[in-house]
Amino acid sequence: MTDSIPPYIKKPHTIKSYVHFDFRTSFAAKANLVMDPGFVKSYAFYPLIQRDLRRMKPDGHGKFFNDPRPIKYAAHLDRCIYQYYSGLLNERYNDVATEIGIGDCAIAYRAHLKGQSNCDFALRAFSKMRDLEACFAYAGDFEDFFETLDHAYLKKQVRRLFPGGAIPDDYYHVLKNATRHSVWDIEKLLDHYGLPYTKSGVKRLNNRGRVLSSDEFKNMVGASVERPWRENGEKGVPQGLPISGTLANIYMLEFDAAVKAVAERHDGLYMRYSDDFIFVVPTEKGFEEGRDEFSRLAGTMPSLKIHPRKTHSFRMVDGGVYLLDSEDEPKCAIDYLGFSFDGTSVRLRQRTIGRFYKRMYRRVGRLYKWKFRPAKKRVDSLYLEYSDWGRKPKRNAKVRERVGKSGGRGNFLTYAERAQNAFPNDPILVDVKNHKRKIRRRAKKVRESGRRHRSALRST
Repeated sequence: MTDSIPPYIKKPHTIKSYVHFDFRTSFAAKANLVMDPGFVKSYAFYPLIQRDLRRMKPDGHGKFFNDPRPIKYAAHLDRCIYQYYSGLLNERYNDVATEIGIGDCAIAYRAHLKGQSNCDFALRAFSKMRDLEACFAYAGDFEDFFETLDHAYLKKQVRRLFPGGAIPDDYYHVLKNATRHSVWDIEKLLDHYGLPYTKSGVKRLNNRGRVLSSDEFKNMVGASVERPWRENGEKGVPQGLPISGTLANIYMLEFDAAVKAVAERHDGLYMRYSDDFIFVVPTEKGFEEGRDEFSRLAGTMPSLKIHPRKTHSFRMVDGGVYLLDSEDEPKCAIDYLGFSFDGTSVRLRQRTIGRFYKRMYRRVGRLYKWKFRPAKKRVDSLYLEYSDWGRKPKRNAKVRERVGKSGGRGNFLTYAERAQNAFPNDPILVDVKNHKRKIRRRAKKVRESGRRHRSALRST
């Protein structure tokens, strides 16, 4: 059966480490069930487990606010089913997208774009702006995108993928459970075992073979699950499922086709990566007409709302980018897919660089705070994660084996190097070139602080 696994199933033998209501398994181990329509159409899906990933994000005035990001993940066999049907739907979506001419503007979760990454997509957008020399851009995202997708409209768009609009029973069952989903908050499961809602508490929970026994599940499920789609007016697709991105693309079929037609009418460009979009046209008149049409089309889509705080209008002229949303039109940069373009050069977004160094300094602080000379294994692990030691996954094989990180995929500097290759004439690596020096400086600072702290403790 393994030989018949379709190529869009990446790493079919992978077993996820998180704990859920069923036992851990891989796609390859359950392929005979997952690929059997008769089994799938009568399969009873487990509730999703929800966990909030809390992030601090800046508002338009430079202040930071707490932005919880609810991630809902499926049981292990459920995940395999969603993964398989995501691939099946994606193939049908690709056929329709090619037919209506939007194969190159909806760029997220596309199996046929294998080998391309955010670097390639950002290159397309910024190259278009460079070619135009003077242009206007409308860039931003949609507010609460996945959480507000309308179920009735989504079903209507899914019908477009099938001859005669008839959705087969197995597809329909998967679609129904991906939209009318039930959720079990991980905090309740942690409370059940007396564990705190912390990284260590979640880690201890994940050490279990199964989060609840069959009897515990039956006794607790009725009082523990929530059905957010009911409270939300039959809207929302959970972020975290393998099928969510494909369903979002299907939802946007008509919108993408209409907006691309507007962009092409004005010799411009439209690209959408999930809920992030960029719309570029060369003339002010075309931009005003295109932006108004973009807003009008968004207003005709059920539950689709342009995020007012994250969406901005820009003018690029004479090698500079200016913000049109402000009366004095200050000079700025356009952020798209992790990159910033100031009209002259492309760099990694400063928030991304700042996050890398923040995590690196935190790691150095934990390592050197109490020990003047930490174990070599821990120091090697630090450098593999935060220096060019770990940039090439196959380099430093002996070091990787010693710290238990053999066969890695590289680190953030691997991505930075890939971005530099995509933008060979831009200063991508400038912001990370001194990373080793910064590690050593911070380590020295932490050691000195720790020495003073220990001396103070001894003196008391």
